Amino acid sequence: MNHTSFNLLMKFLLFFVFSCSVPTDINDNPLDPEEAVELDFDTPALVCFPSSQTIPTGPVTVKLFAMDVINLSGAYLKVKYEKTKLLYNQTIKGDFFNDIQDPIFFYDHNSTDGTITVTTSFLGSDSVAVHGTGSLVEFQFTATSVGTSTLSIVRDSTGFTETDSSVCELVGPNDEPIEILNYIDGVIIAQ
Repeated sequence: MNHTSFNLLMKFLLFFVFSCSVPTDINDNPLDPEEAVELDFDTPALVCFPSSQTIPTGPVTVKLFAMDVINLSGAYLKVKYEKTKLLYNQTIKGDFFNDIQDPIFFYDHNSTDGTITVTTSFLGSDSVAVHGTGSLVEFQFTATSVGTSTLSIVRDSTGFTETDSSVCELVGPNDEPIEILNYIDGVIIAQ
C-alpha cells in the first residue's frame, strides 16, 4: 500500500469515527411499553397523551388512553380541568373499541365544576373485549390564558363534588373491575 492510499484510508477512518455520535434522544413517550418498564411504571394505566405540551394560547387536544389492558369491555372516566385557563370545546369518542364493534359512548360536561365524565362500553352478552393500548376519548379545549393548567384524571377525592363521588373505572366483559395501577395527567403550558 503506498503512502497516498494509506493517508486517504486514515482520513476516511478518522472522518467516520468522529462523525459518529452517541444517541442522546430522550424517549419520554408515556405510551411506550419499553419506556414504562424502564421507568418501573406499572400497568394497566390511564394516560393522557401528550402528557405535556407547550402551545400558544388557542386550541389544544388531549387524548386519554388505556395502556396495556387485558379484557377491557367498558370504562367510566372522569377528568377535571382548570376552567379559568381552559375553555371546553368538545369530547370525541376514541378509537380503541372501534375495531370490534361500535360501542356506546356517553359524556357529560359540567362547566360549573370543570369536569367531564365519559361512559363507553360494548353492549350485549358476547363477552367482547379489547387488549393492549388505545385511545378511549379525546378532549378539545381552547387555552384562554398564559400559564400551566392540568387535565387531571379523577382517581381519588380530588375530583369529588357534593353530588358525585365517582372515580375512573375499567371493567371486563362480565363487569369485573380491572385495577388501574397508574395514571398520567395532561399538562398544558400556554405561552
